[in-house]
Amino acid sequence: MDKKRLVRDVYHRGVILCKPDTPLQEVVGVLANTGIHAVMVAEREGEPPEGIISHTEVIAHYGEDMAALHAGDVATTGVISVSEGVTVEAAVKKILESNIHRLLVMGEDGRPLGILSTTDIVREMRNTRRMWYLD
Repeated sequence: MDKKRLVRDVYHRGVILCKPDTPLQEVVGVLANTGIHAVMVAEREGEPPEGIISHTEVIAHYGEDMAALHAGDVATTGVISVSEGVTVEAAVKKILESNIHRLLVMGEDGRPLGILSTTDIVREMRNTRRMWYLD
């Protein structure tokens, strides 16, 4: 594993966005029916997000009236970000210190570029070697 490997080499490009007034039921549909694990909440594309909604934010509202909730009501604010030019090692430190599972990757122009998740990092640690799994 190369300790100097950069975030730009590892993260998932692209950010799934919804507006703060998006019904939570729509967000749940995206999370449940795709491989997406987090949706960023922003008023306009290209702006830094106001918040993030992951499975954790959604399940906190289990049993509630989904029609009465919107993305902006449940999103965690204060999204933690990282530049695509920092090392993966530095990003890992930020993730661990912040007790989170993903970082928003920002471009030099301040636009969101994608997400670096703990899953991305574990896959990077795997490198391309074959893995053996138990049934």
